[in-house]
Amino acid sequence: MLVQQFQARRGPTWQKLESLLQERNLSQTADKFTQFVRLYRGVASDLSYAQTFYPDHPVTEYLNGLVSVAHHRLYRRTSRSYTTIWTFYSRIFPQTFRQLSGYIFAATALSLIGALYGYMLVLMQPIQAYHLLPPSFLSQFHPNQAGPHAVDSPLISSIIMTHNIMVALMAFVGGITVGLYTAYALWQNGMILGVLAALFQTSGRATVFWSLIVPHGVTELLAIFIAGGAGLRLAHKMVAPSHLTRPAAFRLGALDAVKLMLGTVPMFMIAGTIEGFVTPSNIPVWMKFMVAGLTGLIWVIYFSSAGRRSSSRFRAAKVRRDASSSDSY
Repeated sequence: MLVQQFQARRGPTWQKLESLLQERNLSQTADKFTQFVRLYRGVASDLSYAQTFYPDHPVTEYLNGLVSVAHHRLYRRTSRSYTTIWTFYSRIFPQTFRQLSGYIFAATALSLIGALYGYMLVLMQPIQAYHLLPPSFLSQFHPNQAGPHAVDSPLISSIIMTHNIMVALMAFVGGITVGLYTAYALWQNGMILGVLAALFQTSGRATVFWSLIVPHGVTELLAIFIAGGAGLRLAHKMVAPSHLTRPAAFRLGALDAVKLMLGTVPMFMIAGTIEGFVTPSNIPVWMKFMVAGLTGLIWVIYFSSAGRRSSSRFRAAKVRRDASSSDSY
C-alpha cells in the first residue's frame, strides 16, 4: 500500500482521535470513552504498520506523537491532587450540574411539593405537626411555645443541618432502589420543612424560623437537591439504559452521580460555616437574609458560568490544531 493510500484510508480515524483528545472530560460519558479507547487501539496498530513499511516518512512521526499523547491521556496518573481538585470544582462539577440539571430540577420539585403539602396540612390543622415531625424535632418544637425565649437557635439549626446531611446521603444512595427511596427522602425532607414553616407561622414566629433556616439553608438545600439529582440519575440509568448494556449504563450513571455527590462536600462545609457563625449570631435579621441572598447569587453565577470559558478556549485550540494538522498533509 502506498503511503498516500494509507493516509487517505486511515486519516479520518486519526482526526477523530485528535478531536477527542481536545476534550477535557472523556470519562464523563461511556460512549466517548469507549470510542476513545477503540480509536487509540486502531491508531496504535497504524503506528506499528507505519513503522514497518514507512519508517522514515513524516506520517510515522505524526502517528508516534499522536499515540504518545493518547497513551498519556489514557494511563496518566492523577498525582497532581491540587490541580485535579481545582479542575473538578472549577470545571467538571459545574459542567456536570448543567448537563444533569433536569434530574436536579426534578429533585427540587419533589421537595417543594412535599413542602407545600406539609405547609398546607399543618396550616389548616396545627395538631398534624405531631404526626408528621420526627421525634428529634418534636422534642424541640411546640406550636404554642415557639417564641424568642423558647427557641434555642444553635440547637435548632444544628438539628436541621444534621438531618439535611443525612437526607442528602439517603437521596444519593436511594438511587439503587430505582429512585423510590430517593423520591421518599426528598418528599419527606420537603414536608418537614413545610410543617416547621407552618408551625412557626401559626405561632407568629415565621420571621424567627426563616432567619434560622435561610442563611445556611440556601446552600444546604441546594446541596440536597443536587444529591437527589444524583440519585435520580443513577436510577434512570438503571431503569432505562438506552443503547448501552445495563452494566455499562449503571457505571455511567454511578460515575455521574458520584461527581455530583462529591461536588456537594464543600457546599455542606460552607453551609456549616454559615450555620456556626451567622445563624446563632445576634446580627439583625435583615443581615441574615442578606447573607442568604448573596450566597444564592454566588451559586447562580457559579453553576451558570464556571467551566464555560475554558470549554470555548479548548474548542478554539482544537480548530487551530485541526487546521495545522490538515496543512501537514
